[in-house]
Amino acid sequence: MRLLYPTVGALVVLAVLTFLIGRQNRDLLRVRAYRDFFLRLIPPLSTGVFVAGLPFVLDLATVENYGEVLLVYLGGAALLTVLMTRAVTPDERRAGVAFRKGEYEKAAELYDEISARRPLPRYYSALAASLDASGKPNAALEAADLAVKLDPKLGIAYYNRASALAALDERARARGDLQKVFQVDSNRSLRRAAADALETLEKG
Repeated sequence: MRLLYPTVGALVVLAVLTFLIGRQNRDLLRVRAYRDFFLRLIPPLSTGVFVAGLPFVLDLATVENYGEVLLVYLGGAALLTVLMTRAVTPDERRAGVAFRKGEYEKAAELYDEISARRPLPRYYSALAASLDASGKPNAALEAADLAVKLDPKLGIAYYNRASALAALDERARARGDLQKVFQVDSNRSLRRAAADALETLEKG
């Protein structure tokens, strides 16, 4: 009973975390990629199961092994959650790491493979960003066009297409896409980046 309130508190935190993860991946719901959406919710949901079961496990523990049971249970839960998180989208993680390291051609190859297996707008958009960063704006524009066609509300796709258009010196179209970022599904950091890009275009 003494763990009831901490457990409820932890479950509330996990519920908020699950909501935020779901909100970050709502583009998957728009294109009915329900399996991919659910996979991203597995880590917090599995952690919630462990947290909910903690009071029942400790009720079965004795005074002598109480600390050991708690340590093993929480340690096992944390380890399993980490393993599940890493196993959810390993190919997407590798591509993202390559992009952040500046290995744009490698990232483009990985995103090309991923989008061939799972043709989702987010992967075509990421492919566009990788191709654009590796100096291939025409190919980037083609990938971004496909992303926008599949999900007209995906803000990052408009941003990446604008970048490719700017590289091709199509400033008017780039400006239109950047303005579109503010009208569709975009987070605060993306809108800030779009505003900065618009300012750069105006100065240019």
